[in-house]
Amino acid sequence: MTTLRPGDDDRTVVTGQPQTEAAGKKRGPWLWIGLAGCAGLLCLALVGVGAVLLIGGGGEFQISLGGGGKSATEIVSEPTPTVVKPTATKTAAKPTAAKATEEPTPTKGASGGTRLPTPTTEAAKTPTPSPPTEPVIGPITFAAGVTDDNRPVGASLTFPDDIEEIHAIFSYEGMSDDVVWERRWYQDGEDVGGGSGTWTAGESGTFDLSLTAGGEPLGAGVWKLEIYVNGELAQTGTFVIQASATPTSPPVARTYKIAFARWDGGKHNLYIANTDGSGEQFLLERAAGPSWSPDGVYLSIFGEEGVDRQVREGVEYSISGITNGILWLKVANFPSDITQVEMGQFVREGTARWTAWSPNGDMLAFDATRGSPDRRIYFLGTADNQQFNIEIPGEQADWSPDSNRIVYRSGRDGKQGIWISNRDDSGAHNITNDGSDAFPAWSPDGRKIAFHRDSGGNVDIYVMNVDGSNVRRLTDAPGPDTLPAWTPDGRIVFRSARTGSWGIYIMNADGSGQRQIITNADPGPDWSFGRMDVR
Repeated sequence: MTTLRPGDDDRTVVTGQPQTEAAGKKRGPWLWIGLAGCAGLLCLALVGVGAVLLIGGGGEFQISLGGGGKSATEIVSEPTPTVVKPTATKTAAKPTAAKATEEPTPTKGASGGTRLPTPTTEAAKTPTPSPPTEPVIGPITFAAGVTDDNRPVGASLTFPDDIEEIHAIFSYEGMSDDVVWERRWYQDGEDVGGGSGTWTAGESGTFDLSLTAGGEPLGAGVWKLEIYVNGELAQTGTFVIQASATPTSPPVARTYKIAFARWDGGKHNLYIANTDGSGEQFLLERAAGPSWSPDGVYLSIFGEEGVDRQVREGVEYSISGITNGILWLKVANFPSDITQVEMGQFVREGTARWTAWSPNGDMLAFDATRGSPDRRIYFLGTADNQQFNIEIPGEQADWSPDSNRIVYRSGRDGKQGIWISNRDDSGAHNITNDGSDAFPAWSPDGRKIAFHRDSGGNVDIYVMNVDGSNVRRLTDAPGPDTLPAWTPDGRIVFRSARTGSWGIYIMNADGSGQRQIITNADPGPDWSFGRMDVR
């Protein structure tokens, strides 16, 4: 049975779309991902509002609810949002997922080719969403510290190897004393502990959940937090603690997943690969500008005209309800059978080129013309497909690690260069004044911005501080070097035509260690479609 999901209008979001910001709603059964607990790995002892977890051979982790000696009640007495969210002007209703009634059978088309018929569907719209009556856990912000009113300090997705405490800060609504909640922590995929109990922090507010290791460093690796409410996964988030080098050994480079599009001379095609160049996998035709969801399960993409027609081994398959615009594609366990691919439409927008998923998962950014000669940056909510009344004059945006600001290219106010704004466009200011500066990318620790600049007729990668100071050139090869994207451990992936043909390269943050990892990686005539993302 096909799981290609149709929508019924230009703002439809299909049930089962990637919801990295939990909306307190039950997900369709076709999108559930099996999660297995590892209760045998730990011994849990409740202490007040905290829990001490004994791991393996004596390693000790403490999950402290509230932090700083505060009780959960004290924490939520002054609820303060952790992100600034633009006002939504319109919200699309979510339809019930359409399902095929039978296994499709290829039939001959008018041209003599073989076509898979569109499955019969029965889609029904749900009423306009009302205020949540079920528990809602907001996106998780990870930080090195927290203020007395629960604002993150040092928010990031990457932390140094000597860090001893991480704060997971999130908002919540619709909670009550009869709610049972659970949290599970993972390090490099291994369950290292957690806790569960009855909720006691009130109906709404902001919560600080801290993780410590008894005064010792937490340890390098990819860390993940899962929060369950009444037995259902309500929110998840990940961060990286970097491994450091020892005096006698170089740092161990981790392998991540890179998503990119390749221009074949007439269209862009979507791929993923490992950052060491291995494991390249074709995903979709006529798709570009990918961005990973924070949990790595989905990609947001720009679907070019004709994305609803996919050809496999000479057979053309038609995808009902999908058209050019901003789409989502489930990448985890990506099937070899095109009829089993799960994808859906965020919004129809034929003039877009790329997407940028916010690190906390609640919004997408993209640029479009929408009938104007100039490009503007627009925002889209991922949970209920909200569109916001914010239009930032500019293009090529990237998010700060705390999801509160964007960096982008603009010529607003007569000043060409790289700009930074809050996500509601307040606080807009330029940090460079060179009109050739383009494709800015915010580092995972929030301290640097990589970008390209045309100097002396050659395009190269540069890096600077977030305030625009300390600009340093990282590449100086013949041919353009462009489209930088950071890895979670602070290296830079970029495209280069230094050999006469386009490839994807990787280098350290100081420009050392430049090497090609992927060949044949032409971004196409408009480089904006060539935006890459790494997780």
